[in-house]
Amino acid sequence: MIGKKVFVTGSNGMLGSNLVNNLDKEGSVITNSMLDITSHEMVFSILDKIQPSIIIHTAAYTDVEGCEVNVDKAYKVNSIGTQNLVNYCINKDILFVYISSTGIYGKESNTSYTEFDDINPTTIHHKSKYEGEKIVKNHLSKFLILRTGWLYGGKKTHNKNFVYKRYLEASSKGVVYSDTSQIGNPTSVIDFIKQMKVLIENNQYGIFNCINEASGISRFDYVKKIIELFGLKCDVKIAPDNMFKRTAPVSKNESATNYKLNLLNLNVMGSWEESLNKYIQQLKSEM
Repeated sequence: MIGKKVFVTGSNGMLGSNLVNNLDKEGSVITNSMLDITSHEMVFSILDKIQPSIIIHTAAYTDVEGCEVNVDKAYKVNSIGTQNLVNYCINKDILFVYISSTGIYGKESNTSYTEFDDINPTTIHHKSKYEGEKIVKNHLSKFLILRTGWLYGGKKTHNKNFVYKRYLEASSKGVVYSDTSQIGNPTSVIDFIKQMKVLIENNQYGIFNCINEASGISRFDYVKKIIELFGLKCDVKIAPDNMFKRTAPVSKNESATNYKLNLLNLNVMGSWEESLNKYIQQLKSEM
């Protein structure tokens, strides 16, 4: 992506901020924290001035619980906001990169999902993200839709830093509780960005799962590994039923595999344990 003008939406988020820090070393990365993607006029006005070669769309309403209550907001941001950006790209030589979620697959399978499995989202959040996917693939030919899940990384002060929050919780308690009912792929934001760059540099288009390798890993396994790698003396216990009540009817299986990346020999995502260890060692060095 060296020399390309890249516009990143959602640059204050965990993924967006890491993208800016990572890609700014290689070329021209542009952001605009004032951009309201739900405003058609603002999107066109700002992008006309920037004239990007690549748009990486990370901005989203990501509060899964909140989306169940604020349905209009979920569709306005995740679907209509994406539509506005896509409308700008139509008939222009712009690569559009859309960040989606492995949570959109739904609950039809007990095994890890591939890109060729049917989509049947169970929550408003994932339905609105899937609507965004459909808008992208129905109107553009030059696009990447990257489905990821359980992203972590970046600055420890970020309000969505799941790993560091578990460190703080375990540091102040003798026991923490976590849920075994949902499985997925804890995924390093740095690995995800590396994978994105590989796809762009190899002129790949289409839909790809992009997650760290994991099999049958629950939230409980994830939290237990975090505390173990930090070397904290804190017991991790299975949460009693209904301890973590949720409004959103989330799928119990958000796990996926990088099937297409493997077929193309382009998979650079490591195992979830190795990547988590690297990140925690980095955090420990900064404490």
